[in-house]
Amino acid sequence: MQRSLRVLFVLLLACAVSSAAPAFAQQQISGTVTDAQTGESLPGASVSVPGTTTGTATDIDGQYELTVDADADSLRFSFVGYSARTVAIAGRSTIDIALSPATQQLDDIVVIGYGAVEERDVTGSVEKVNAADFNPSAGVSPEQLISGKVAGVQISTTDGAPGGESFIRIRGATSVNASSQPLFVVDGVPIDNEGAQAQRNPLNFLNRNEIESITVLKDASATAIYGTRGANGVVIIETKGADSGEARVTYSGSVSASNTVENIDILGPQQFRQVVADRTPSRVSELGDAETDWQDAIQRTAIGQEHNLSMSRGYEDATIRFSLGYLDQEGVLQQSATRRLSTGLKYTQSLFDDQLQLRANVKGAKTEDDFEPDGMVGGAASFAPTQPIRDFTSPFGGFFEWGGSNLAEDNPVAQYVLARNVGTAFRTLGNVEAEYELPYLTGLSARVNLGWDVSTGEREAFQPTFLKTQAEQGEERAGVVERFSFTRTNRLLDAYLNYDRRFEEIDSKFDVTAGYSFQDFDEEYPEFTANGLSTNAFGENATPVTNTEFSTTALNELQNRLVSVFGRINYTYLDRYLLTATVRRDGSSRFGPDNRYGTFPSAAVAWRAHQEPFLQNIDAFADVVSNLKLRLSYGETGNQNFGDFLYKRFYTPGGPQAQAQFGAGEDEEFINTIRPSAADQTLGWERTRMYTAALDIGIYDDRFNASVELYDSVTDDLLFNVQLPGFIQPGDFAVTNIGSVENRGVEVALDGEIIRTEAFSWNASFTGAYNQNEITKVRGEPGDFELVGGISGGIGNNVQIIREGDAIRSFYLFEHKLDENGEPLVDGVDHNGDGTANRLDYYVDRNGDGEINTDDRYIAGSPQPDWVLGHTSQFRYQDFDLSFTIRANLGHQVYNNVASNYGNYSRISPGSPALSNLHVSALENNFENGLYLSDVYVEDAAFLRMDNITLGYTTNVIPYVNSVRIYGSVSNPFVLTGYSGVDPEVGGDDSRGIDNNIYPRSRTFTTGISVSL
Repeated sequence: MQRSLRVLFVLLLACAVSSAAPAFAQQQISGTVTDAQTGESLPGASVSVPGTTTGTATDIDGQYELTVDADADSLRFSFVGYSARTVAIAGRSTIDIALSPATQQLDDIVVIGYGAVEERDVTGSVEKVNAADFNPSAGVSPEQLISGKVAGVQISTTDGAPGGESFIRIRGATSVNASSQPLFVVDGVPIDNEGAQAQRNPLNFLNRNEIESITVLKDASATAIYGTRGANGVVIIETKGADSGEARVTYSGSVSASNTVENIDILGPQQFRQVVADRTPSRVSELGDAETDWQDAIQRTAIGQEHNLSMSRGYEDATIRFSLGYLDQEGVLQQSATRRLSTGLKYTQSLFDDQLQLRANVKGAKTEDDFEPDGMVGGAASFAPTQPIRDFTSPFGGFFEWGGSNLAEDNPVAQYVLARNVGTAFRTLGNVEAEYELPYLTGLSARVNLGWDVSTGEREAFQPTFLKTQAEQGEERAGVVERFSFTRTNRLLDAYLNYDRRFEEIDSKFDVTAGYSFQDFDEEYPEFTANGLSTNAFGENATPVTNTEFSTTALNELQNRLVSVFGRINYTYLDRYLLTATVRRDGSSRFGPDNRYGTFPSAAVAWRAHQEPFLQNIDAFADVVSNLKLRLSYGETGNQNFGDFLYKRFYTPGGPQAQAQFGAGEDEEFINTIRPSAADQTLGWERTRMYTAALDIGIYDDRFNASVELYDSVTDDLLFNVQLPGFIQPGDFAVTNIGSVENRGVEVALDGEIIRTEAFSWNASFTGAYNQNEITKVRGEPGDFELVGGISGGIGNNVQIIREGDAIRSFYLFEHKLDENGEPLVDGVDHNGDGTANRLDYYVDRNGDGEINTDDRYIAGSPQPDWVLGHTSQFRYQDFDLSFTIRANLGHQVYNNVASNYGNYSRISPGSPALSNLHVSALENNFENGLYLSDVYVEDAAFLRMDNITLGYTTNVIPYVNSVRIYGSVSNPFVLTGYSGVDPEVGGDDSRGIDNNIYPRSRTFTTGISVSL
């Protein structure tokens, strides 16, 4: 027994020793660390074993020696100002490594949502624009920085107001009632881009001078990672951080002056007097003696200024950047302006030998908007030019006003002088992010991102009791104060794992991401309106009223949540075959329980053909072609960008006229009713499916590059606010899923260094996109349609249609008959000789039924351009630089609502409430009445616009100053178009292509200076 125990003890001891032996075995590794660009050695670079305390630093020659345990499988190399690298040991005793400068890597890295990839590894349609390529003098809002820079992306302002809202389309319109605007992601936080009454553009809080890059995700394979919010594309904004090294201080400042480019073409005083005398001599006595240019009276030279200051510093394991900005921009219309005070802080910290990365980013801004009075532009075009601005005997604040009818237009100068309309908004956006490289498994990291987006503000409006529109309400109701407040809170939690590792033994690289996202939105909208002011002394701060019956308060509270899980894998084989697969599952509270969840997959493949050995062996090919990549992708995305709880009925209290009577006589009682809204409880996602095929080519070390992309996108279950028959359910309208729309197109992008010498260079880029938009299905009976596109003039007129086979919001009008000279036939004349002057005399009876009705209307055009083009050139001669950007839209039309509303003689007829000015088209067409549904008013709106041209000079010879740049620029110097109206770019989501007295665009001259210390 004892012998057996001794044998067992010896065996156990031998096993223990043999198993422990590897833990004590070690290996020695040496090598050199160099700069990837220059090849120079990097002394003091850190070399360590991840997850341990084992490490060393390179000597003066960049060389190192390190003894590591036998089970160590990788080494990590890092150096201040360079991007760290982790490489597998793989049995090697010598490992030489080249590190890339961090600033260089930023240019080569593309943010794609929940991660980033090298630009060469992109498989989807992703375009990145760096700060150096931004449009200069691009206005207030940041999206204008890339207008004309990205193929397939249409960006324009809806009008010329300072900081006005932008119209953005990526690969065409994909929705009717839900927004077609893309999702914006700022420093990893998807933001709520909904507007508020206190501000013109919710993106104005973001200082454009603080933006490092803007990346646009265009196809569904790239946007599917954002699931239900990716159908309209994604715009990712990355703000500036600190560079490594010494402290740096920068200042930039500019001043500008803006003037209106074009005015509405109306009659002058003498023309107006002559027309009234010729057409309506009975009203000559109503003509005044003045000669007033009302459009000039409401305009001004707008002065602007902007100042930005930033301070940054980089340390061995941390960076910090602080910025402060101020902007004050007047509008060319009196009383309009926008102001912004902004600040930002960005901080990064590396801990535990760079295994833990902490990032904190905070942006904050206060914006103030002064709003011009509603209808002031139209009033200036319409008010009689023979009347004076002032009439000191007038009870309307000393301003001339038409008396006797509240239907006559108001004095536009009185509107902006007497009334007040201001909005103030505060917004803060930021996030705190932690990224930890998990030990013991090379390439695995965990990331947690906590973000927020909080905005609050108020809009205050005041109209005194003696303003004409108020005085006409009667003494009890004259004068109004309105306050519209809002508070919106957006909270975000993202948590995900990333595994990024190359396996040399199988020539493969894996980049795998899996995570969870939770986003919560809370909104409050308190409102207060007081009519019947007892005094005007307090302006917008007034609250005393003569009768509280005419005061109202309201509070709307809304909440929605989005809960998601997502995953993505990027796989590379032999460094030339690439695969990306993505899936996201979203749950949104905006839909009913049966349709609350949706799954959005995508896949993309790419082939870097130029790296194939059989092509590299062809000298003629290898010497010229530096990039040849084929890409194919498919993806599905959703759209939930519409109102909350539309699948539920809302109950609205009825007014005194909607009370129900109970009982009779002494027992008679009237009870207020409540009215339910209509609702579709089966409301579901809009769902977009997109196919893309692309070819990327680069030649001569990518000095010249070209890209061609073909795409086909289909959006099903379009959301639309439809009118319901009364016998189905109560309520007039309900949002429901009605059909499908398709966008097909091709995109071309070219860029290159045309000339490159030491003294002179010329870089140029060109983008072109062709898109065809068509509604392919509408729920209901064949031929069903919805009329949209409301206009001014008449009652309930709509000039656009939603119908199968047509583009979204195509113009749907009557075909006007023309005479032998190509001029439209006038109304009120029996042209066809049937004894009756009616619409058959001047409209074409297209179906031949002897009547003019809706069946005779036809598609007269579309506001969707066929082609969207852009070109940028950048020249440099020694220390001088010159750049310009040109855009063009082709193949679309605009409905001239200004001409249709003001271009008829009924405005001066005896039955009109006042003598109103006429559009010059009245003299050309001689229409007696408003023919609002005539195709005469649909015009070709193709244009070529130079957005900006900038000339600058840079010097670095001033002592203690890194560089100084002075520049001058002109924004909107010219536009070439055949459109007769003020501007061919008009309208927003609900009014695209309808020119209806928009805020005029201006030409802006700017001079500025930038100083870097």
